[in-house]
Amino acid sequence: MPEDLLGMAHAGSRLSPEEYRLLDDLGAVWMRKTFQWQEIQPEPGVWDFGPWDEYVDSGLRAGKKILAVLAYDVGWIHGPGEPPRRNIPPDLLPLYLRYVERVVERYRGKIHAYEIWNEPNWTFWKGRDEDFFALSRAAAAKIKEIDPAARVVAGSFLRAPADFIRGMFESGAVEKVDAVSFHPYAVNPRGAVGLFDKLKKLLGEYGFSGEIWVTEVGYPTGGWYVTRVSEEEQPAYVMKTLAGLAARGARAIFWYEVFDKYPRGRAPSRLDSELFFGLAYPDYTRKAGAAACALFARHAAGARYRPDRVERVDLSDSVTAMLFAREGAASLILWSDGGGRRVRVRMPGRGRLRHPIDREGPGRPVGPVVELRLESRPVFFRWEEGGDFPGGEEGPVVVEGLPGDGVGRTPGEEAPEEAPEEGKGLPAGEGAPGISGGRTPGEGPP
Repeated sequence: MPEDLLGMAHAGSRLSPEEYRLLDDLGAVWMRKTFQWQEIQPEPGVWDFGPWDEYVDSGLRAGKKILAVLAYDVGWIHGPGEPPRRNIPPDLLPLYLRYVERVVERYRGKIHAYEIWNEPNWTFWKGRDEDFFALSRAAAAKIKEIDPAARVVAGSFLRAPADFIRGMFESGAVEKVDAVSFHPYAVNPRGAVGLFDKLKKLLGEYGFSGEIWVTEVGYPTGGWYVTRVSEEEQPAYVMKTLAGLAARGARAIFWYEVFDKYPRGRAPSRLDSELFFGLAYPDYTRKAGAAACALFARHAAGARYRPDRVERVDLSDSVTAMLFAREGAASLILWSDGGGRRVRVRMPGRGRLRHPIDREGPGRPVGPVVELRLESRPVFFRWEEGGDFPGGEEGPVVVEGLPGDGVGRTPGEEAPEEAPEEGKGLPAGEGAPGISGGRTPGEGPP
């Protein structure tokens, strides 16, 4: 896995040392932000890059990489006084490409990757699918023409829509892209990684050998979306999702998102899940899930997933055991999705520690053999490696099932693996009355 595996959506807008320190703590190397056309070119012939220059330069000074989303339309292309329509028909495509051209020319060598649009199979594109395929194909070619070193990321699908993806490939829309991106929103981590498997299989049908980027994934801690979790459950969902996606080969994973929209207890609506996706509150108070994200990034980003080094003995299929190894150290993440399971774990190495996933703090020393009861909340072990073994590795990890396991089931584990086909918990259409129907809040300039 790359060292720059993790990123955050809606990150960096505060341009503050405090936010960059938070991103560093979370292990977030990337920042994803929509470079809104309607903010950059509010009128024909009028270009305003001031806020975006500050965003880019500030992020680079902080050592961050930027994924710029090139979206959406702007009202004036449809007529004087017209609102945006989330649609760019073919006759207006040259205007969008001029916006793409101006952005890429200005930030050549500064912005590391560009993503073309956002969730075009959902409410963010209201035109014909074929028109979007043409837009994506033309935008990818334009970006590569101007800045060949920048990564071009296409798709940005909500979940894994098979027909839409096939249309992208069969129209040539991904011929010049480096990566395909998607947003595997689901009711639990099993559903999220299942969507990754589905997408990977679809891409394989077309011989795609590029990267897969997860440019949004997350779970709100409030509101009415069926993907919501409690703050107590959030660390387990963060750890399982990151580990599962990384092990399957995701090149980049962007958590949605850094901050809740309001301080704790002050959200104007308890129903609007879009207000509760953050790993922290606006005052930098961290939710428990932030600790899980930081722990995974600190010890697993840049490591190799090594299923070959885990020996399973009489172990239930409901038990997951994931080992990530890097030079001189290894981490083991364990949990059970089938109720309580008693196991014995034999670990090599030295300096073995068990780390809490829901709070910052030092790990607790453990011996080479540990017996414990696994539940749905992951257990995180880490140790140092070395010695005279090949590659500095000290043999396999043995996870052995013990008699008397499987008593009880953790509440909520029987939930279906995927969210309803309508999307991130939203009904079909723009959303229920008083509920934010999309990702637009906070997507303006920093």
